[in-house]
Amino acid sequence: MVTANDSRRFIQRSLGILIFSILFFCCTSGLFAAPQQEMPATQQSVVVTDMRGRSVTVPGTVNSIVALEAGSLRLVSYLDAADKIIAVEDAGHGREKSPYDFFSLATYRIAFPGLRELPSIGSAENHEGIIAMAPDLIISSSVDVKLLDQLQKTLNIPVFAVNVDIELYDTDLFYAQLKTLGRILGKEGRAEELISGIQAALKDIEGRTAGSENTKRGYAGGMMFYGPADLLRTTGDYLPFDLTGTENVMSTNPTGNKQPYMTSLEDMIAAAPDYVFIDAANIKLSKSGFTTNRKVLEEQVPAFRNHDVYTTFIYKYYGTNWENQLINVYFVGKTLYPELYEDIDMQQKAEELWDLFFGVPLDYAVVCAQQKANPEQVDWFN
Repeated sequence: MVTANDSRRFIQRSLGILIFSILFFCCTSGLFAAPQQEMPATQQSVVVTDMRGRSVTVPGTVNSIVALEAGSLRLVSYLDAADKIIAVEDAGHGREKSPYDFFSLATYRIAFPGLRELPSIGSAENHEGIIAMAPDLIISSSVDVKLLDQLQKTLNIPVFAVNVDIELYDTDLFYAQLKTLGRILGKEGRAEELISGIQAALKDIEGRTAGSENTKRGYAGGMMFYGPADLLRTTGDYLPFDLTGTENVMSTNPTGNKQPYMTSLEDMIAAAPDYVFIDAANIKLSKSGFTTNRKVLEEQVPAFRNHDVYTTFIYKYYGTNWENQLINVYFVGKTLYPELYEDIDMQQKAEELWDLFFGVPLDYAVVCAQQKANPEQVDWFN
């Protein structure tokens, strides 16, 4: 017989089991657990292939950069990312132990003069200085893959290699480099804008050259390449000649790297160019070389005899000034084939192309004054 006490004990036991079950469920489901602190999202990294074929893991967002060696900072400036540069090398930024001011010889420095005021890391060899700046990314134009790998290992900072030996002969490779850098720096739109502008300029030049019926013969001298030189540093691969359909009287670099090289006075005389273009970076040394050999040059070289000698914007200084290279194409075209370029105003065209490459308006007179370069016929014969 079930008593009243038995019923109460049964009910209490059932309630106890029910309460225990509810508590167990709540605990295991986390309803009564201490709230979990939300962890900050980690920055997502991206693996990219640099211009030396290396796989480099770079931050998903790059806010700070140190650019090393010739040309790397120029490429960063093209992509409207100069504000990400947090330190610069001594070379070319007004800190060299030299009586000469090399700062303005690279047009990107005129466009972004604040680079001169940034902290200095000295050079690529100053590992402690680079580490102290703690950039998100290093961009280097070194060609030595082992050196690049060692630098990345030593710094514990990703090192992306660029190729500054690419000329506008190889536009596909040049564009690919801009696109990759644009992706890394969050400047994809800017990269596409620059590429479209270069393509438009090259198409315009191609259309003009197609109308040329009278090929001229030219010589390019005074090239700045690993140091100053006079008019005998020449090149057989000169974009302003090739794109305007002009015959280059000099052969390509014997080493096959298509870079400027030293020729001899005898070889230049033998080449007998009808026109000579001197890079403004070495205009003083070139004039000195001409003065020393004036008699023989005027007697045996048509360009000097007829005073058809001109200066151009600086093509090589701490890498290739690609923007000036393209401006020089228009200047050479207008000088040698005026009927095909009669609608081109050089001041307007130069300012247009500087704006394309830097996104910053530059005044023609200011650049000419700072680079001591005014594309025009030289005054050596007065």
